[in-house]
Amino acid sequence: MSRAVTTDSTTEPGHEVPGPVPDAPEPTAEEKPGSRARSQLMVLLAVCCLALGGVFVRISEVGPVATGGYRSLLAAPMLLGMSLAAARRTRVNATAPTVSGAGRPRIGRRDQLLIVLGGLFLAADLCLWNISFLYTSLAEANLLANLVPFIIAPLCFLLFGDRLPWRLALPALLALAGLYILVILGTGLDPQHLRGDLLALATAVFYALFLVVAKGLRERHEATRIMATLSLVCGLACFAVAALLGESMWPTSAKGWLVLIALAVTSQLLGQTLMAHAVKFLPLQLAALFVLLQPVAAAVYGLVLFDQRLSLVQMAGIGVLLVSIFWAKNLLEGKK
Repeated sequence: MSRAVTTDSTTEPGHEVPGPVPDAPEPTAEEKPGSRARSQLMVLLAVCCLALGGVFVRISEVGPVATGGYRSLLAAPMLLGMSLAAARRTRVNATAPTVSGAGRPRIGRRDQLLIVLGGLFLAADLCLWNISFLYTSLAEANLLANLVPFIIAPLCFLLFGDRLPWRLALPALLALAGLYILVILGTGLDPQHLRGDLLALATAVFYALFLVVAKGLRERHEATRIMATLSLVCGLACFAVAALLGESMWPTSAKGWLVLIALAVTSQLLGQTLMAHAVKFLPLQLAALFVLLQPVAAAVYGLVLFDQRLSLVQMAGIGVLLVSIFWAKNLLEGKK
């Protein structure tokens, strides 16, 4: 998804790839007065980093799917390093002796299969999203990938028998109105543009499936450990798809490598890390509102770098969708 990710692995925040982030403790009364302002700046910087994904895909020397593969594979060792550091801190800070052989729980066969499944869902998400950037605007691709709240609820109903939150009916209807304005009226049913929008919508479906799998894994294992393995599976799957599509697989210059490294650092690592750190000092609703700025940041990038201009109808559709997504996130967070 930014796509950004919210404080847990059950909702998106935009589609930054996406993955669960470490649990964040509640802020204490001893926080310094300026901590919230600094946290807001961190969230804004995180949103700007996450929105850069489409920019790097468009200027990459390799194909869009291969770019997604590099994004995941280059981030995997970084996430693994973070996981090892977290495990080391846990051992150092432990105040009670542990049972011989105790430590992080072993990843069993069932969870190994879930990791592969989650990695494949994540790969499908990245493949479709990166291709969508070539057909639609950065703003629309980022925004449509944020429709995960409307997909998660029926998925949990179908897979786990959870009750459908019927309060989502009104924001869902509003979202449908926004989609009609943006996709049908805004594009004039241009085949190329419509293809990009549909790919971005499909991205939200696969990201929702990924989050359902990641939620179960996250309840049993530490986040960066799981994400390091998921990123490895995702990267390998993306390269397999890129090879089948006949994409260019190898950067031809140092600039091409720098683009891929910058993509991994900004969109896959820095944006998520800043978001995970900052949101623990902010109310969830405020954090969700900041996350909705990701399509706005993407629109600015698209205008400045690629001259992607949005019509008044498209901007109206984006506005309606932003309201519906924020409304839905508030309802879901209140329910939880």
